[in-house]
Amino acid sequence: MIALMRFLIVISFLLAFGCSNGGPQKSSPSAKSQVGENLKVAALELSIQGMTCTGCEQTIQSALGSLKGVKQVKANYRNGKAYVEFVPAIGDTIRMRESITSSGYALASIKSIPLDSLRLKQ
Repeated sequence: MIALMRFLIVISFLLAFGCSNGGPQKSSPSAKSQVGENLKVAALELSIQGMTCTGCEQTIQSALGSLKGVKQVKANYRNGKAYVEFVPAIGDTIRMRESITSSGYALASIKSIPLDSLRLKQ
């Protein structure tokens, strides 16, 4: 009985402290940010027809913000524009157009803008 208890204690100790090398490795937040910093970021101004209220802004921001590669979205129903910060290597404008039209709006135009001017609009 004592041998069994010792065995269980040793197994518990090994499980608690000795098995950390075999599991999947998670990347640290700093490693993720370094990868993100190496990717080029672009800014777009999208002219959207049909936005009439803040609910429309939220719909556009949610639709575009859920797309892969999109970092930030700010929609403004008053001027009918959405400002998008995205990673071109990951995201694309075709999916943005599809997302806007499937949300019930029309994309009138897409214009590339300087990233600094986008950050001022945020």
